[in-house]
Amino acid sequence: MERREFLAKTAKGLGAATILPLVSGLNRCASKLFKRPNVLLFIVEDLNMQLRCYGKSYMHTPNIDRLASEGLKFDQAYVQQAVCAASRASLFTGLFPQSTGVDYPYSYYFVEEILPKYGTLTERFQKNGYYTRDFGKIQHGVDNHLSTIPFKPDNGPYMMPENIALKKEKGGAAVPPYEMGELLEDTYPDAQTAKAVIKELQSRKQSDQPFFLSVGFLKPHLPLAAPKKYWDLYKRDEIPLAENKYRPKNCPPIAIDRYNLKQYQWEHSDPDRLFSDDYARLIRHAYFACVSFMDAQVGQVLNELDKLNLRDDTIVFFLSDHGFHLGEQNHWGKTTLFESSLHVPLILSVPGMQHCGQSSTAFVEYVDIFPTLLELVDIKVPDYLEGVSFEPLLKNPERNWKKATFSVQSRSMITEEYGYSMRTTRYRYTEWRNDADETMIARELYDLKNDPGETVIIAEKVGQSLLNKLSKQLRDGWENALPEGVKNRSHNPVAPPSYAWGPEGDSRRAAWHEKFGGKEGDDWWLLTKQRLQKSQNKMEY
Repeated sequence: MERREFLAKTAKGLGAATILPLVSGLNRCASKLFKRPNVLLFIVEDLNMQLRCYGKSYMHTPNIDRLASEGLKFDQAYVQQAVCAASRASLFTGLFPQSTGVDYPYSYYFVEEILPKYGTLTERFQKNGYYTRDFGKIQHGVDNHLSTIPFKPDNGPYMMPENIALKKEKGGAAVPPYEMGELLEDTYPDAQTAKAVIKELQSRKQSDQPFFLSVGFLKPHLPLAAPKKYWDLYKRDEIPLAENKYRPKNCPPIAIDRYNLKQYQWEHSDPDRLFSDDYARLIRHAYFACVSFMDAQVGQVLNELDKLNLRDDTIVFFLSDHGFHLGEQNHWGKTTLFESSLHVPLILSVPGMQHCGQSSTAFVEYVDIFPTLLELVDIKVPDYLEGVSFEPLLKNPERNWKKATFSVQSRSMITEEYGYSMRTTRYRYTEWRNDADETMIARELYDLKNDPGETVIIAEKVGQSLLNKLSKQLRDGWENALPEGVKNRSHNPVAPPSYAWGPEGDSRRAAWHEKFGGKEGDDWWLLTKQRLQKSQNKMEY
């Protein structure tokens, strides 16, 4: 079957979801609002749950905390995959990774098939009369699907001259993963981004055209570089350590990624050894400083929104692209299927909303953000989406909602090994499988009611009936976990294995060719079919 015929005919029931009947719109906007509301979307890199408004009393995050007091805080928000490209692909298309075909970086399938066919959330707003612009990091190299005039800050990840020189001379692996800078705050990339957003808001003040602005802040992504004054907010000896710093007994090796240990000059690079407590506190201190620095940039933008009297006309969404381990499970990074990677902060503030300062424990996922924003501004929700609008939770945060969330993680673009994970009210259940021959590599089961830190794998301790039940629920997928009254309307094909796109994919394509043949410049679709034949994958295209 040829590619386009396959894409037209093949489906695996990965379906869009819309409320039937649609819940009538809530009183979203202030009385003076005479147009569609503006949207300000904050997307932060690698931010886990380290915010005061999420119960971390030692954190200094006054601006995000203020936003939470003015909106609804979601306590059970989960990403589809704990890596930036895949998570953002799901956010901006409303599709699960099995449909986008994205791991890291983007795939040719995503860029040449999905984006031209469906476009992005930003394009949907643009086609409905919104002025759109993105600032900072929003997606990887597909700015034409976001806005015509993106803003990108000038400076790189390090600010101190000695670190810049060391990286240039010896590479990133020779430079520490942190930096305490004595430089002016305005020289940092995120501060430049905030300043550009403020300038844009000032220019939009007199316009009758509503805006959709996406604001991407880099910190607390590695390297953990922040001005000294944000380090000074914390006392090193009071920095808490991870409560669950050991891996679970019999934790399968595939569950943990060692990538970050190879990228910087850490205390050591042995993935099986713990960092010393002093060093762990140093890294956590650096992370906390970066979070507080980012919080200050959020505050700059929100303050300007208030100053310009735009706040009552603007929906504000704050989220992170995925979480980050700070020593939990002896891991310092992302790309796992543990809570530390998948569980993320999410705050939504809508003018005129009824439950400001409250929280919801309902499960929401990143595929749900696309339809939620469309519904909030009365733009038609397309049938191909695989997420469901959680606007009803703004009316009733305690409403029964999804039964589970679903996430995936690959370990290499040249293997068929994938992890599939499901979070229910009580359990996290994960299966690591070889998709070529459909064999089980390993499975993990955690009782989050009694073991929220995921320290004990209980898969061998529980009855087979529970494992069978959870395995079936995982394989039945997200369609069977939707809220009461939700119907699935999409029929998206399952994406082929990811042939990496763009400059960031150079080394991954080289590894592909070494294993499966072909060469750079060959048709990606023919290369994909060649790989499937060589790996004896049962998928047909």
